[in-house]
Amino acid sequence: MPPRLKRTSLAFWSICLFLTPGFVFADEPAQSQHSDQQHVRLLTVGNSFTRNANRFLGDLVEAAGHRLTHEALIIGGSPLQLHAGKALAFEQDRDDPMGRYANGHSLQESLQMDSWDFVTIQQVSMRSHALETYQPYASQLAEIIHRYAPQAQLLVHQTWAYRKDDPRFGATSSDPREPTTQAAMHAGLTNAYKAITKELGGKRIPVGDAFHLADTDPKYGYRVDAEFDLSAAAYPALPDQTHSLHVGWRWQQRDDEWRLSMDGHHANVAGEYLGACVWFEVLFGESPVGNAFVPEGLDREHATFLQLTAHRAVAEAQDAPRGAANAAAPSLDDPQPQRYDLQARASELDPRTKEYPEINFVFEQDGKPQDVQRASVDTRVAPQGKLVIWLMGYNGNLFERLNDYGLHAIQVSYANKWFGVLCRPTPSDAYARGRVRLEAATGEDFSDELHLAKPDGAQERALQLVKWLAKENPQGRWEQFLSDDGERLRWDKIIVAGSSHGSTTAARFAKHQRVDRVVMLCGPRDQEQDWQGLPSATPENRYFGFSHVLDGGWTGDHYCRSWEMLGMHAFGPIVNVDDAEPPYSNTRRLISAADVGGDAGRAHSSVTPGRASPQDADGNLLYEPVWRYLFTHPVDAVGEATDEDPDCRRVHAHYPRG
Repeated sequence: MPPRLKRTSLAFWSICLFLTPGFVFADEPAQSQHSDQQHVRLLTVGNSFTRNANRFLGDLVEAAGHRLTHEALIIGGSPLQLHAGKALAFEQDRDDPMGRYANGHSLQESLQMDSWDFVTIQQVSMRSHALETYQPYASQLAEIIHRYAPQAQLLVHQTWAYRKDDPRFGATSSDPREPTTQAAMHAGLTNAYKAITKELGGKRIPVGDAFHLADTDPKYGYRVDAEFDLSAAAYPALPDQTHSLHVGWRWQQRDDEWRLSMDGHHANVAGEYLGACVWFEVLFGESPVGNAFVPEGLDREHATFLQLTAHRAVAEAQDAPRGAANAAAPSLDDPQPQRYDLQARASELDPRTKEYPEINFVFEQDGKPQDVQRASVDTRVAPQGKLVIWLMGYNGNLFERLNDYGLHAIQVSYANKWFGVLCRPTPSDAYARGRVRLEAATGEDFSDELHLAKPDGAQERALQLVKWLAKENPQGRWEQFLSDDGERLRWDKIIVAGSSHGSTTAARFAKHQRVDRVVMLCGPRDQEQDWQGLPSATPENRYFGFSHVLDGGWTGDHYCRSWEMLGMHAFGPIVNVDDAEPPYSNTRRLISAADVGGDAGRAHSSVTPGRASPQDADGNLLYEPVWRYLFTHPVDAVGEATDEDPDCRRVHAHYPRG
């Protein structure tokens, strides 16, 4: 918006509204700009300022004909540090009461309670102007939010400056950074919120901007009553506080005596309504102007001004979102539809990558590159909006099928050659292999036995590959698997899959990071480990497994044991695909006894498309419907729960808990 419009009066806006088709006055039912009712799911993490800004949000949503599901994790006066501390306490020990809120839930559990569209955080108002107080706590919260609710858009609630006559601005401070005026506080908190929002790759809810616009308006801005003598005030007299957005001066009875007190921090009804109007437009992408709901006691003309001001604040904020976070998969509008098969070396995509000769992980061996990564998509097929990350060597037969299902697919080269080197001859405890797998997947420091840099984990290798694909192959619309700032993968759109050790690492990673689904072919292994029973960021109904009964991992009860520890028996029985048709009782556990010549090695490989996979008399691979089921069956369609199978010998290793 041009600068000359920033101090536009209400009269000008009213004229514009008379000339705007479809405008509805505040005393008439608001007309939704969308023909369909929207349902937004919101989780807020904050304090009383969050509660202030949300007080009337539900009323605005209802008046607009939409739906809101809202869960709030609120602690009065809490800074980011307190919320981050609770989340980290729960990460370390789920039995630690410090990790839970008054409702009995942790942040992590709350993130898993619904498919949230938005999750919000904010700094406590007293520290809002000081950017150095935001970190590392904001990043710690963002990391956990992205792990447990990757589908949600992270929003940062920009709080507001205190009222201009708040005692804070009259106090002396030795800290030169301490704001001495409302304008200084607004400038400081605005700079801080913009900086942290950019750093986190989130979006801002510009409530503080809306307060500033309203407070500085020539007609509706609050003016201090200079004629009122506070020192001589007697109950119930109060200064003129017309158009205040803050609670301000009020009488409170204490010990049978009325005392005049000042709250220049919290919002009053007008401020709460203004904040709710900002939140409404940010969440629903719909202007609050003309919304029929006006709180009792709020002048309708003033309410219209507040609606207009909220709309201006959102319109002028370049870092504010525009409506619900989740969109349908983009169409692949390719002028020459075809199947694309691409490849690139990890060491060329990211100069930060390193070799690890100690685990035989190098870029080149015997003159052949060892870090080639592959990707494919078929733009002739309607897209599912999902990306498969394959944690094994490239399998062209599998990738062709995935593309036929409308899935994008990539294979990443990551530091996975530790299998024959570490945790041998015996793992140090029942979680040792799991820690190594998680470090190999994430590049983060989880294990004392493996020392990777983040660029060499599967997660970062996949991110850099998808970034390259978005530029190299725009026809494939790979950018849909990146966050808005392009710095994270959209794990809610990603299927992690693998065979054997690849399927085991996929499962371990999904315990840590919520993904769309996990497909485990001939796995998971780690029969002497107990990480499979750890709490899971990925819901248990999203794990799918397939094994041949002659596979040594099956005959040794390794896979069966892991499947039960992963909780897959809650979604259906073990089904033999040789005697069943899709959808296989909607189960998550599939087996086969098809003829593989009695060869256990071939049985191990048979469940992945290739030469080892059994065929029918016409040469067709028998497991075609199984692979489609594993990668595309709706995760919400589940079978009947079964008891644990006594034949799956769940013998846990007796190691100290790691």
